[in-house]
Amino acid sequence: MLKGLVLAVGAFALFLPLHVALLRTVRPHARFKAMLALHAALAVAILSVYAATPADLVPLPHGWGAGGGVVGALNAVAVHWFLFMGYSMFYFLVDRGFSLRIMIEIDRAPGGALTRDGIVAAYPPEGVVRRRLEEMVEIGRLVRDGDRYRPTPRGRFDARMFAWVKTFLQFGPGG
Repeated sequence: MLKGLVLAVGAFALFLPLHVALLRTVRPHARFKAMLALHAALAVAILSVYAATPADLVPLPHGWGAGGGVVGALNAVAVHWFLFMGYSMFYFLVDRGFSLRIMIEIDRAPGGALTRDGIVAAYPPEGVVRRRLEEMVEIGRLVRDGDRYRPTPRGRFDARMFAWVKTFLQFGPGG
């Protein structure tokens, strides 16, 4: 079982610099899809390395890596997935965080202050909506139909599920 944890942490440690290199050199248009493909490739690599290596990996004391088999391999992929999900939250905060962008604009402004109109000029709401719509089309939640947008089956499922969660938790419409 510990072998799977070592492989998962090692693969994630490899994922981080590869992701940075991907963003800085290739600069893919579909950034999240590229990030997901890299994660999936490393998950396959984890399974391959898990199958090709002995139960007792060198960094582990003798006997600690024994046992597990299929469960250990699945554990490795699950841990890698959870690390990826946590990193994804950070990624989306930095890449798409509306509040973060406003704080950056205020901090960069002369004197470190902006009026409401200054914030709107720096980050116009129509630009926010346009980017969000493009992202939802890119990830397959919406399709463009002329000048209108329609949810895909996955988008419809997500909308209904999250509408229920927001209602259940009494979050209100929010955004």
